[in-house]
Amino acid sequence: MLLLSQALLWCVVIVLAITVLALARQIGVLHERIAPVGALALGQGPQPGEVAPRLVAETLGGATAVIGGARPRLQLLFFVAPSCPVCKQLLPTARLVAETEQADLLLVGDGDHRQHRDMAERHGIALDDFVNSAEVGQTYRVGKLPYAVLIDDDGTIIAQGLVNTREHLESLFAVKESGHRSVQDFLKARRDEARMVEGIDSHG
Repeated sequence: MLLLSQALLWCVVIVLAITVLALARQIGVLHERIAPVGALALGQGPQPGEVAPRLVAETLGGATAVIGGARPRLQLLFFVAPSCPVCKQLLPTARLVAETEQADLLLVGDGDHRQHRDMAERHGIALDDFVNSAEVGQTYRVGKLPYAVLIDDDGTIIAQGLVNTREHLESLFAVKESGHRSVQDFLKARRDEARMVEGIDSHG
């Protein structure tokens, strides 16, 4: 009787181990399918790979800011509004990501000058790193916020899209590092490579 009980117990343990392994594999597949999709590109305005329109705008501090064109570093345009809570929440993150990636951050707003100035001062943004210009938003066809555009040092648009998290902001820079047109293309290529490897293994 004791031997039978031990045999049954071992059978249960083996079945549980197989079940755990199967679940772990499924979790890996699920994680791959729901990988971060990156910033949501809307397909409007200037597109990645195109030369960024060269614009000149006045900063909140009265200086001149040049958007686009050749420059020593990357340029990250971050479109915000004082009435946008997500914009305010993401501001410190945008500054940190830009600093980490060695990019020049330029905030872009459109509206009441005093409100934008108050927003900059409240969040410790230098007034010369913030422009209040309807022209810039119209040129890039920005309709929803927060929105970001990453411009290469040669003046070419690298990536753009709606950004709601740090991962979205970082995905703009991942496009440059991966060599793909967008993060979505990068993830698709990675999935295709994984399927190809699985196919080779199954036929091997």
